Amino acid sequence: MKKKVLAGILGCSLAMVLGMSVHAEGLKFGYTYWAASDFFSTIGESMQEIAEENGDEVIIVDAQQDQAKQIGIIEDFITQGVAGVFLNPVDREGIEPALDMLNEAGIPIVNVDTSVASLDKVDSYVASDNKGAGVICGEKLIELCPDGGDIAILDYPANSACLDRVEGFCETIDGKGFNIVDQQDAQGKPDPGLAKTQDILQAHPDLVAVFACNDQCGQGAYAAINEAGASTIVLGVDGSPEGKEYIAEGGAFVATAAQSPKKIGSNSIETMYAILNGEEFETDIAVPTFIIDASNVEEYMDGWQ
Repeated sequence: MKKKVLAGILGCSLAMVLGMSVHAEGLKFGYTYWAASDFFSTIGESMQEIAEENGDEVIIVDAQQDQAKQIGIIEDFITQGVAGVFLNPVDREGIEPALDMLNEAGIPIVNVDTSVASLDKVDSYVASDNKGAGVICGEKLIELCPDGGDIAILDYPANSACLDRVEGFCETIDGKGFNIVDQQDAQGKPDPGLAKTQDILQAHPDLVAVFACNDQCGQGAYAAINEAGASTIVLGVDGSPEGKEYIAEGGAFVATAAQSPKKIGSNSIETMYAILNGEEFETDIAVPTFIIDASNVEEYMDGWQ
């Protein structure tokens, strides 16, 4: 959907009032993400590269998986008089007070990668096609395990991107002979992924596959499977450098639905400029994903795509 909104004009006006002349001094933007990851760093680098070409700046702050800290970061962005905020929320619902503060200040918001619960309070949402990522992982599982079997899911319910991935995956494998014996919150991180998979394997030693909502918790699952000597396979989402290395090794980590943080970053800042300039812009941008497996992994080994 395309639209023009007053928020962009207000955001630009606020910047002007605070002495941030677009042409003389350049604009400051704020970008905060939920936890340290080279995925989110790459998004920020992509934004920063385009901002610098325009004489502008992106202030990048990791919220360290702390909702209260992220709200404080946004309060600081407002104090600094940023012209716009790029937001990847720690908690899709808990971030709402910060959205209200930004709306009140007339500062436009581009929601990045993981949607907030109240999308009507942001100007645009830019993310991977997360449901599509789950779909292609489900299709890959059906291809690799045509006889079905017991599987487990490592999810992260506080994260809308992971919810969408799991939804797409489950819809795709429904009726294909798979039995979801366990579904655990691995918080999108390696250590919980390891611990949860260890517990699952103890209860279900014949597990044929683990679907991990991102490559980070998939790394934990991979380690647990290797430790147990199990024949279980792992499918993740991200196309991370680490995930691709595991796939190249030819072990349990067999596939990942690849995202493009570079494209997410460039689309996000280009959308922000359109908002500030009062131009038409997309309110919902889904960046396509694709499968990386043993057949094509060597083509994508150089960092993020």
